[in-house]
Amino acid sequence: MKKTTLSASVAVALALAASGSALAQSTTIKLGVVNINPNSDATAISGPLTPANTLSLDVQSATTLFFSAAQDIDDNWQGELALGVPPKHDVNLVVLNPAAVPGSVAALNGAVVATVKQVAPTLFVNYRFFDKTSTFRPFVGVGVNYTYFASPESTATGNAVNGGPTNISLKSSWGLAAQLGVTAKINDAWSITGAWSTAQVKTTMTSNTLGIVRTADIKFSPSVFILAAGYSF
Repeated sequence: MKKTTLSASVAVALALAASGSALAQSTTIKLGVVNINPNSDATAISGPLTPANTLSLDVQSATTLFFSAAQDIDDNWQGELALGVPPKHDVNLVVLNPAAVPGSVAALNGAVVATVKQVAPTLFVNYRFFDKTSTFRPFVGVGVNYTYFASPESTATGNAVNGGPTNISLKSSWGLAAQLGVTAKINDAWSITGAWSTAQVKTTMTSNTLGIVRTADIKFSPSVFILAAGYSF
């Protein structure tokens, strides 16, 4: 699934570039940094030997390398495929009811019990305000996001909480996305862009500890902050 998604993303980028050549419009490559605050909201973990409404999860922020390929459709409209080096997020334990678990588990509230990477290509259609010769061009965009959760791993602490070696998996997610930002033109080729984006992301986490299966549903309302340099040609 991951290889298929990345191949499709590359194909879209190439199609954007090809259409740009036909329309004699500008292509812009952006490279920068992105900070992702997942704003996760997880249900209580449910399953055998797990007291109800007692334990949950909180996915932490991460910073990584950002890059995108954008193709002008006309002077105001633009298609953009946003990607990035998959960031690694810590997943912290949330103890909802300390009285329902042993003191050794309650003391682990906030501890890192798992890590996970996410691959999240997002395709936007952007509308840029003002004339193309303007120094500053605010923009808004809407699009679709695909999030694939890669390499989830339980930590030693997670294994201890679960009662043994634990395997973890998370379902992939499709959802709508939106962004807004501003591009500052340095010259005809170079620019700087600052942007904020978000997307609808939801998944189900499934853990398997020696045959004991537990689950939790997780929704994300991420705040994604991007600062990137762009080169247009």
